Amino acid sequence: MTRVRVIAAGLTLWVFGLGLGLVTLKNWIQLNDEGLMLQAAARIAGGQVPYRDFWWFYPPGQPYLLALVWKIHGASLVDWRLIRAAADATVGVLVWRLALRRAGQIPSLLAWLVAVFAVSSATGPHPYPIAMALALGSLLLLDRRPWAAGLLLGLVAAWRIEFAAYLGLGSVIGLCLRGRFWRSAGQLIGCATLSAAAIYVPVVSAAGAAKSWDLLVRYPVLEFSKYQTLPFPLVWDGGGTARGLDLVAQFISYHMPLALMVALAASLASLALSRREGGWLEVTAGIFAIGMANYLVVRADAFHTGPLAIMDAVLAAWAIGAVSAERRERHWKLARQPRWRRRSAAAMAAVAMFAIGWSLLDTVWKREREVRQAVNSRVINIPGSGGVRELPSARCSLRGEPVQLCSLADLEAAVAWTRANTVGPIYVATKRSDWITAGAPLFYVLAGRGNVTPYDIAAPGVLTSAKVQLEIIGILKRSKATVVRYEAGITAAPEPNLAGRSTGVTLLDDWLASAYSLSARFGVWAVLEPSSEAKPPSAGAAEAK
Repeated sequence: MTRVRVIAAGLTLWVFGLGLGLVTLKNWIQLNDEGLMLQAAARIAGGQVPYRDFWWFYPPGQPYLLALVWKIHGASLVDWRLIRAAADATVGVLVWRLALRRAGQIPSLLAWLVAVFAVSSATGPHPYPIAMALALGSLLLLDRRPWAAGLLLGLVAAWRIEFAAYLGLGSVIGLCLRGRFWRSAGQLIGCATLSAAAIYVPVVSAAGAAKSWDLLVRYPVLEFSKYQTLPFPLVWDGGGTARGLDLVAQFISYHMPLALMVALAASLASLALSRREGGWLEVTAGIFAIGMANYLVVRADAFHTGPLAIMDAVLAAWAIGAVSAERRERHWKLARQPRWRRRSAAAMAAVAMFAIGWSLLDTVWKREREVRQAVNSRVINIPGSGGVRELPSARCSLRGEPVQLCSLADLEAAVAWTRANTVGPIYVATKRSDWITAGAPLFYVLAGRGNVTPYDIAAPGVLTSAKVQLEIIGILKRSKATVVRYEAGITAAPEPNLAGRSTGVTLLDDWLASAYSLSARFGVWAVLEPSSEAKPPSAGAAEAK
């Protein structure tokens, strides 16, 4: 393909990818994930610094980007969605370009299709789509412009530190295998350090090195997995009451993580059996893909499948291209090899193709179901929602637990009451202070009220500790702030980890029961205001807890 045709094809694919995101742009809100990122952006736009002024354990890239948009355009639920749609479309095009390095047009287009559906299947202002776009760009530039690849690698660290670590390791090993190592590796590492420092140094300097290290490194490495890891899904529970196509969809979705692992193993095996000359790029991408597999294993749910599915799409395209009879636009040559190796490589490539087909089927099915459900949605009647839609009612308890429905009208009424009856910051509590699996920080954004405490993220092990609960009690005692309690079952749901069980620390619940009284209730939203007989817990009670 000529340069003009490549650019035209890339723009066409980008527009199609963007259109896919725009179809469901204004569907659904996420009280927890969307809320924590937008609330962080609101704090930063107001002059606060993460790690110092509020509890935050994610890298600074995404909240600072959203804060910039917030400063320019104001509070909105739509702006981040436009950024996400553009990032998703960019990921798809970069996958296509990367796949073309080792495969023909058909496998590369298949990789684009898998990637663009995978990256857009779990919506939300998550940092990983931008991190993946930067990582894919780094892989594309690594051969001829290692300095530019390094700049993008450093930016990856500002969005996902572990992504940058996996990509950096793979890039260094790949350059070592390619040759001309010292000069290329020096450019890569030096430029990566400069671009990462340009973002981290100002933030860490303002927040303090100790606090930044504790929240950016120590907590994610030592604490996060204890409270967030889920067992890898292998034994299906039968789908509950689902029937027909819904049962089939649940079966496919449940085994999606397993299909992605199979695709990775089969693609790597096929590429290894093909024994291509100049295979350093496959090594680099393979190491990064293994890192994405680890990212999935930490919490094997729908929000963590995207990165591995994207890399599987690239590797599977390369594997298919290696054994395909079509030789168009090949940038490498197959070494001479025995017939059994060729047949084994072809078999592994077929397995990889089946597995990424499984991934594509799951994500297409999810998108179709989302479009179908949106027919029953309505526009959220809250200022600043920007026409975002939500179902009038939705289940807010996990499958297997007693059914609990949360009403959109109740959320709207609780926000309206808060806007009309409060002036300063508030605090949004969960159903239980000893057992927390999700929160509702989006309520702060919808109500246009700040958080009187530093804790937006409903982090189990943090908010469920005596130290933090006593800190929150002290803040509420001094501020007399209104407390809005979100009592949905999903906030204290059973999980096979430390988050899914009680810590036994109920200091905050006990104090709220004695110092606050119910002022209004809107379904699962209870509004509490200070009562006249506030009784703080004694030191002895705190120690007992």
